[in-house]
Amino acid sequence: MKKVYLLRSLNCLSWSYAYLGLIYALYFIYFIVVPSYKNDNRLSLPMYIVFNLSFLYFFSQGYFNLIRTTFTRVKLNSNKDKFCQICCKYLCERSYHCYVCQQCILQRDHHCFFVSTCIGKHNQKYFILMLGHLIIAHLIGYAFVAEFLWQEVGGLRLISIPKVLFFNIGYILGFVETKWQAWICLHHYLVYFDVAFISRLFYQIMRRSLNGQTQYEERKMIRKNKQNFKQIFGDNLWKLFIPFSRL
Repeated sequence: MKKVYLLRSLNCLSWSYAYLGLIYALYFIYFIVVPSYKNDNRLSLPMYIVFNLSFLYFFSQGYFNLIRTTFTRVKLNSNKDKFCQICCKYLCERSYHCYVCQQCILQRDHHCFFVSTCIGKHNQKYFILMLGHLIIAHLIGYAFVAEFLWQEVGGLRLISIPKVLFFNIGYILGFVETKWQAWICLHHYLVYFDVAFISRLFYQIMRRSLNGQTQYEERKMIRKNKQNFKQIFGDNLWKLFIPFSRL
């Protein structure tokens, strides 16, 4: 019970990381990087317009699907395939109980603490879209700020790489000269971590979705019917490219 209580407490707090990260990313780009580029005459108007259109499109789409992932209603069929001793209900065969959400989820893949809900049949497509859009948004954002980040640590040179990799030790030993440089190095880590973490999640759930499996079924090597993109996202795949479209 203590473990379940800790997980529920984590579920109440961890969701804020995504939203705080969004606010800080926008602040860092538009209040620190953009003014620096303008002061050095390194930001042309066409480049700035293209960046804003692409970056804000993918970021807004990512967070729109994050919200849809979190708040999409759980739908359960009352087929008498199995009985849940905790919910005291008859459920479909592929329904699994989540002790954090305190309900059964049809085709439950896993509980994601960053969206504060379980990923299952009802919201899987929104979760995949969220991950895909956020990966692209991170890459576009990093491509825009990379020149600023590397310049602040001495340029993209061989000697700068140890500063980024070992900035905490480097600050103590003195080869990372200032707190500002150490803070900038931390931004490299934040981008790399987010891209690696989100990409890993995207690859794993996309693989399971195409195989028609949940995480539990994949671990137990239970084979299911494979799916295509239309079966996952619906027939109108063109809607995936329209902002805030209903799927």
